Amino acid sequence: MTNQNVFDPSELDAGLARALAARAVQERLLVVLDGATRALVSANERFCAVAGRDAGDVTALVADELLSAAAGSGAGSLADAVAAACEGASVRLPLLLRTADGDVRTLCATVGALPGAPRAVPQVLLVADDVTEPDRVLTETRGIAAAVDRSQARIEFDLQGRILAANQNFLDTVGYSLEEVAGRHHRMFCDPAYAASEEYAQFWRKLGAGEFVAGEHRRIAKGGREIWLQATYNPILDGEGTVLKIVKFASDITAAKRGTLDHLGKITAIERAQAVIEFSVDGRILTANKNFLAATGYSLAEVQGKHHRMFCDPELAASFAYKEFWERLGAGQFESGEYRRVAKGGRPLWLQATYNPILDVDGSVLKIVKFASDVTAAKHATAEYVGKVTAVDRAQAVIEFDVQGRVLAANRNFLDAMGYTAHEVVGKHHRIFCDPAHTATQEYADFWERLGAGEFESGEYRRFAKGGREIWLQATYNPILDDDGTVLKIVKFASDVTAAKLTAAEVDSRMSAVDRSQASVEFDLDGNVLTANDNFLRTMGYSLREIVGQHHSTFCSQDYVRSPEYRDFWMRLADGEFIEGRFHRLGKYGRDVHIQASYAPVRNLTGTVVKVVKYAFDISDDIEREKRLLQSTEAMTKAVRSLTGSIENISVSSSVATELAQETHSNAEDGVEALRASLEAIQLIQRSSHSISKIVRVMGEIASQTNLLAFNASIEAARAGEHGIGFSIVAGEVRKLAERSSEAAQQIAKLIEESEERVDQGSEVSKRAEQAFERIVSSVAKTNDAVRTISDCTRLQEEVSQTVNALISEFSPPAARA
Repeated sequence: MTNQNVFDPSELDAGLARALAARAVQERLLVVLDGATRALVSANERFCAVAGRDAGDVTALVADELLSAAAGSGAGSLADAVAAACEGASVRLPLLLRTADGDVRTLCATVGALPGAPRAVPQVLLVADDVTEPDRVLTETRGIAAAVDRSQARIEFDLQGRILAANQNFLDTVGYSLEEVAGRHHRMFCDPAYAASEEYAQFWRKLGAGEFVAGEHRRIAKGGREIWLQATYNPILDGEGTVLKIVKFASDITAAKRGTLDHLGKITAIERAQAVIEFSVDGRILTANKNFLAATGYSLAEVQGKHHRMFCDPELAASFAYKEFWERLGAGQFESGEYRRVAKGGRPLWLQATYNPILDVDGSVLKIVKFASDVTAAKHATAEYVGKVTAVDRAQAVIEFDVQGRVLAANRNFLDAMGYTAHEVVGKHHRIFCDPAHTATQEYADFWERLGAGEFESGEYRRFAKGGREIWLQATYNPILDDDGTVLKIVKFASDVTAAKLTAAEVDSRMSAVDRSQASVEFDLDGNVLTANDNFLRTMGYSLREIVGQHHSTFCSQDYVRSPEYRDFWMRLADGEFIEGRFHRLGKYGRDVHIQASYAPVRNLTGTVVKVVKYAFDISDDIEREKRLLQSTEAMTKAVRSLTGSIENISVSSSVATELAQETHSNAEDGVEALRASLEAIQLIQRSSHSISKIVRVMGEIASQTNLLAFNASIEAARAGEHGIGFSIVAGEVRKLAERSSEAAQQIAKLIEESEERVDQGSEVSKRAEQAFERIVSSVAKTNDAVRTISDCTRLQEEVSQTVNALISEFSPPAARA
């Protein structure tokens, strides 16, 4: 007889099982299948709700009409899973559920035999979780990762710098295969001196500490080839902030292609596992299945009877929130979400879980059953994805379009580059950034058709920012695909290369102009010809085939080639010295060629001279003219020097003439003064002659009167007779004397008159002489001034001739250098 007061554990377990099953029926998708026909026998409300059908519609269908195995899962078909379940196995597989409205939902399902079903009528229980939304996120993530991997050079390192993986873009950039780099250290791409430096060690310490590093980096590719990379080193962190690895995104900027490509990391698929554990109301572990134990790393003996807090951080387990969590579960409240837990050995573990209170018939909580999926990998992948996306968002301009080309979103880098706000571009078509003439072309329509078909596009694109400002973008357009290959959206990664484009265009124009107007030839550092343009070939008379690989000495005379100057010439160029001037060279068949040339050493990005470029133009005709000019100049120099000697003689003679003119002028002035004194003396003589003439006339008058008196005395003596004879004799003598005096006075008067005439003539002559001397003085003064002017001009002419002689000497052309 059974004792009614004795507790029967089997009765309690049966009750718990019923309560657990009832809760599972509410929360999960449950379907019972006929093991033979796979007809749907029954389904819970949750399954019907997700399928969009009522229970009658569901049970009228065969499972294959609603459910199918997900393509590419490798888990086999639903029919295989049902068959295996009929044999007692439990099979997990992903399924696709077709809903009444045509949508497709993704399920993570477990198929097993229905407990208690008779062997004769095998029935199968399908238990599933709807994972459509996580799966869709994962699909989009994979698409973005694939797009990034197509457009970027990517390499991954562990925390010690050893290479974990690299995509084909990176391998193509450095020239290695994956087998050649996997497991080797990052220093294989670095200069040995840099790799041994403290700076390099600090670089990896910073990365190991989780610091983001970006910039331009000099690296060494296969064969010692130097490359420059615009790169970002992105530490990838787990949920706790611990660095898992370093992912490097890079763009090869060696060939002057500016701008960086887009950086995104690939996201790995996350495999989710179902785990079940049961707790008492106070949180102690009752039991756990193998999936849960495998996820946490424990055995059942190690966890049974222990409290749930063994899977939690001590801080969380001691918190008020943790106490409230168990109070809510004890009160029968359902809990779900993502939870961070700690597995054996302190390993962090993330679980997507539901905590389900199991009630007895009175509504009292009997225990707590936890259904969970290990999402640690997904959590780490999400953290890695977020880290990579954040890295790309910091370094690149990013914009997203729908398949029609309308803007969905744009990051700050893109908006800043284009000058718009997000409000101004979201919802607008891509054509707002393009030339209207271009958007009306078939080429533009084909561009969007290719993107809509899933084709990747990349290149340099001319676009227009706000206000019509022209901008050039180095960009990739990356179609993002779902699992069916349908394009969901277009993600564009871009770098502004406007400045580089303008600089390159200007440089190209200048180089083209130089190439059209000048002869150019390139040499390696040993002096061997690398290439030459048409102008150079025409000047020297060679074809390109004849000179490529030939040494520069081919164009030089043997005497010059053997000279120390020629040896030093190439040493100076190798040291980076710029050399220019006139050079004598030999064209084909030994023809003399004179050139005006500059030899310009060309350096690489580290400043090392890698080659020499020569720019020149033919001045042979100029040299010939200069030779003729030199000959003419030498003759002219001799003539000028002879002229200078003559001018010096003229200068001496002019000086003597000046002195003589000055002396003549002085003598003429003295003559004028003497003439003036003579004129004064003549004037005095004239006055004296007039006085004498007056006296002579008085004397003549006296003689006439005396003669008259003597005549009267003779008459009176004749009257006196004998008494008057003596008186008559005296009167006769007096008369004779008076006559002679009169004659003498007349002669004197005549002489005086003649003297007056001659004095007057002399006075006139003296006056004319005075006037002539005055004119002579004036002429001599003018002559003196003229001679002085001639002397000054002669000195100036002598100075000018000396200057001309010096200028001719300077003008004489220098001999062309070798």
